[in-house]
Amino acid sequence: MAKYRPELLGFPATAGDFSTGDGVTLATALGAGIVDMEKVQIHPTGWVDPKDPSNPSKILAGELMRGVGGILINSEGERFCNELGTRAYVTDKMLSHDPFYAKSKTWEESNDNLPTFSLVISSSAAEDGKKHVDHYTHKGLLTRLEGVSALATWMAVDEEQVRSTLQQYQQDAEAGADSWGKTSFRGVPQKDLDKEVFYAGTVTPVLHYCMGGITINNEGSVLDQNGTAIPGLHAAGEVSGGVHGNNRLGGNSLLECTVYGTIVGKKITIKPRATTVSIGSGSAKAGSDEHQTRDVTRAELSEHSSKEDCWIAIDGRVYDLTDFAEEHPAGPASIHELGGQDGTVEFLAIHSIGIMEDFDDVLIGPLVVD
Repeated sequence: MAKYRPELLGFPATAGDFSTGDGVTLATALGAGIVDMEKVQIHPTGWVDPKDPSNPSKILAGELMRGVGGILINSEGERFCNELGTRAYVTDKMLSHDPFYAKSKTWEESNDNLPTFSLVISSSAAEDGKKHVDHYTHKGLLTRLEGVSALATWMAVDEEQVRSTLQQYQQDAEAGADSWGKTSFRGVPQKDLDKEVFYAGTVTPVLHYCMGGITINNEGSVLDQNGTAIPGLHAAGEVSGGVHGNNRLGGNSLLECTVYGTIVGKKITIKPRATTVSIGSGSAKAGSDEHQTRDVTRAELSEHSSKEDCWIAIDGRVYDLTDFAEEHPAGPASIHELGGQDGTVEFLAIHSIGIMEDFDDVLIGPLVVD
């Protein structure tokens, strides 16, 4: 970032402190070429945690929040964009609240005062995105507010201004279009704004993805600076560059990982392991079907609550997620904070229970009553 986009160094990011670009460094040390390193994607909505607003790592407020009907309101109590526009468009509308950016379309390198906005969701929109709203509310990123007066107080904006903005939005929804070209309106606040229940949180633009990275061919082989494949060196996922053009489409990061990961995985011969590995209180031959499990009481579960020894119960089964925590795509914090506890509610707010089928190798056993 310091080399290719120094003006963005002050932006918060959705990646945790584990994301340091080591893959690019390792590959370029072996002569790999790089491409599109200056193409950095800024996501418009990262949650600002009211308990830790200056934390440079932000939890992403996904597009679903706007898709179900969430609207963006600035510090003046006004809407300013089509919330269903592309990430680049919404981000540009947000950053344009800064005079320097509005004129130059470039963020001033010395400016670390990013604008913040309110993401406001009606009760019907919240019901439409219930699992996500419940999750963000549990984390303290969304606040439940009864009536427009409470919403205006939370926003620290004049109530009549907020009421006027919401009433105009209702009128636009009835007309089928607004002044920014929005034509799809879901989760519009109910007519009586004093009886509406709102969910609101603070968001700000965040660094989210780099389209650049190591040069590869269509088989995932790493190419040197002359475009020649480097024997035995392969890359898949965000470490590679040149796949997404100027701005990646939402969802295509994981798609890239699975596609190129599969291509690379199929062409590399992996020697089978025959070593014995420890699983729970028993052991099994790697690659065999044998897997010993045992009952775990809540008292025993609570003893494994540290970063170095982290067990979590999910849907009545206890897993040792100590090693997985650092691999967790959302970062280790959400794993560590549930160490030694039953994390079923938090897990199901985001994931399907079927995901845990891939974690049978770290299954300790069923959670039982003490």
